[in-house]
Amino acid sequence: MLMIPAAIAVLGFGPWSERSVLAGAAAAEAARAAVISLSTATGDGVAADMSLNYGLDPTEMRLGWCGAVPVTGGAGTCPMSRGATVEVTASVWVPLVTTPWGEIGGVWVSRSHAENIDLYRSLG
Repeated sequence: MLMIPAAIAVLGFGPWSERSVLAGAAAAEAARAAVISLSTATGDGVAADMSLNYGLDPTEMRLGWCGAVPVTGGAGTCPMSRGATVEVTASVWVPLVTTPWGEIGGVWVSRSHAENIDLYRSLG
């Protein structure tokens, strides 16, 4: 009986670690894409592509832009002007235990990243 919690912790570490890295990479790539294109929609598309490449359901990754909390809702908006900072928080669902019959429990893992829009960039 004492080994069951230890086995669950060991088996749950791999998916948690992988999805934690995914959340950080998605936040960084989405922020960079938004800064380059001056549109948060482009960043949303990049993060959606990343989640599909990992085989996740689209509901298992959420983005929050410029202070919005992605898990509770609200996408948020960012100013797209010279010198502005675009901040993205990516949250990814991590199941605690995955069995052949489905997932049991889970938590949201969040990572943030910020990019600055270049002061000397042409916005037109």
